[in-house]
Amino acid sequence: MERMSLLNNLCQDRLKFQGSHPLLILLLGAALLPLIGCHGSGSSIPNINNAAAFLDDDSVVRGPGMVTPRYGHTATVLGDGTVLVAGGTDERHLTSLDTAEIFDQGAGVDFGDPIPDTISGDFIDTDVDGDIMTLTQGGRIFHTATLLPDGNVLICGGTGDALFAEAYEISEIYDIGSREFGPDALSIEPDLGTPRFRHSATLLPNGKVLIAGGQESRNETIIDPNFAPGQPGFQVTINVFPSLKSMEIYDPASRSFSPSLTVAGQDVEFLSARGRVGHSSAALGGLDNELGTTDDIILHAGGFQTLSTIFAPQFKLPWQNDTDNSQNFEYYDVTTGDNRLAPGIVAEGRVNTPSLLNLGTVFSSTLEFDLDDDGEINPLAGDIVSVPGMTNLLMIANGDNDDPACPTSAGANDLVVATFTGFGPSDGLTFTVFTGTPGLTNNIENILVDPMNCAPWGRSEADWVMVNTRRTYNGQTITSGVGLSAGGGFDFPTPGGCVETMTGNCNNGLVGVTIYDPFYNFQNDPPWDPTPFINPITHPTGLFGSFINVDTTYADDTLDGYGAGLDPLISLAQPKCLHTLSVIPGEDGLLNTVDDRVVSIGGGVSYFPNYGDEPATISCEVILLPGTNAPVTP
Repeated sequence: MERMSLLNNLCQDRLKFQGSHPLLILLLGAALLPLIGCHGSGSSIPNINNAAAFLDDDSVVRGPGMVTPRYGHTATVLGDGTVLVAGGTDERHLTSLDTAEIFDQGAGVDFGDPIPDTISGDFIDTDVDGDIMTLTQGGRIFHTATLLPDGNVLICGGTGDALFAEAYEISEIYDIGSREFGPDALSIEPDLGTPRFRHSATLLPNGKVLIAGGQESRNETIIDPNFAPGQPGFQVTINVFPSLKSMEIYDPASRSFSPSLTVAGQDVEFLSARGRVGHSSAALGGLDNELGTTDDIILHAGGFQTLSTIFAPQFKLPWQNDTDNSQNFEYYDVTTGDNRLAPGIVAEGRVNTPSLLNLGTVFSSTLEFDLDDDGEINPLAGDIVSVPGMTNLLMIANGDNDDPACPTSAGANDLVVATFTGFGPSDGLTFTVFTGTPGLTNNIENILVDPMNCAPWGRSEADWVMVNTRRTYNGQTITSGVGLSAGGGFDFPTPGGCVETMTGNCNNGLVGVTIYDPFYNFQNDPPWDPTPFINPITHPTGLFGSFINVDTTYADDTLDGYGAGLDPLISLAQPKCLHTLSVIPGEDGLLNTVDDRVVSIGGGVSYFPNYGDEPATISCEVILLPGTNAPVTP
């Protein structure tokens, strides 16, 4: 390693002084150990200075092992750049875990051990008193974890297993100060009005949280026609898990849940016939084209609904017959509290970790272009000004069709473009959906292309994140964001049944990564390689959009070479799904800067038919794209 975090430097310095400076070692140990701790130490605390070790970019670096193997967990990036990992399971969701741990890049290592040659850091599973961090209501799966404005985390809903356990109504707060779950001082009252799991939880600009849809637990009485009326067995009570239409609001100020209401006082609910489960939600900028303001729009896409209450699934694993996949999408108007069914159809139903990426979270407009290179943008001289509105562009990707016979991951991706007239409900909001075809909307070119020579394919049970990278265009280095996904599952039907593809042919290996670059034109640009001074952006006026797939053998496809500039070593150590991807700070300790990196935590080694088959992994890997580190002047 060329550079180390402050904590690692301190630990390393103590090693250097050992033996030759006993007095200095005594003073150093007395001064530092109560404050910083090191690997395996009960006094380890989350990274107080956000410093991370230097790592070579264009690589995947093996990180420290987790304390507890798990998948199906939540991973929440805290304000200090550490990651809270909570709940999940280690055996096919048949049970759940009640423990949590924190991934901290800045945690130290034992003074007696050498500094790892991969990454500094550790997983910490104790609170400030040295006790194991434990979820107060027992193990949770299918729950949500939402970072609140005060830095604490709302752990909401969920259930104890994927079989017959009931939905949870009890939520709890993770307190960043004490590293405890559900301390008395942060108790929630009242709690969820409707117990639910597999719902969505979206932070609103006012600091409240919108809880939407999911499934509940219900007892239903059915008639068994094999028995005569009045005979034992004629009426049978079954436990079912129907989908929900209802929405609730969590208010951090009062630490309470209440029904979601419009400004007119009406209940807000999904407009799909029987609600929505396993969907994803993301924010769009409203008429002002800015995220985080009062006119934001919350888009809900993907998921499924159960066919009826009585015929709802009787257990909670995916891929069941009594569901209907949703190709429509809905939106929640933050200003009025109304929820509306959006006109338009996405490419296909998406269940089991569909992802919505707001392209404006990393770049809020198209790029300006100084054609005459005089340092000024003058449209009269032919220069191209930037066009705002990228906050109104959402990518919908990943997920599968939830087919009980063969859950095939989505092979097409969608770009949803929101436009506003300024008149009428939601300021005259309209949507346009682009699926693999070019179009022109508001002077912004929109096209989705996967340049692979194989048939379209996607990933299921795999996160998407937006991460910054450096680019050059017209001789200038700029920062823009790309979407990143890694691992996951992909299944396809054959005459002999359904084949699980976690590694292998023309499917990216599912240890590699998929990159969506909104500014890359695979037809005109050179091979994708955003390292400084190499890859110019030749179309700054528009959003073209290409998917680049990279696996351990070659980038994208050997015949076309669109991703030839990528190092083929950008891949996970093993195929896995039901893991998490989180954007974390780099060396500067700050999120949303160009040296951000992505950490993959946990996961399972199989997807179908055993749904995260054991063993769950303790894997932790850090992904660094090209251009992550500071550019070097040639």
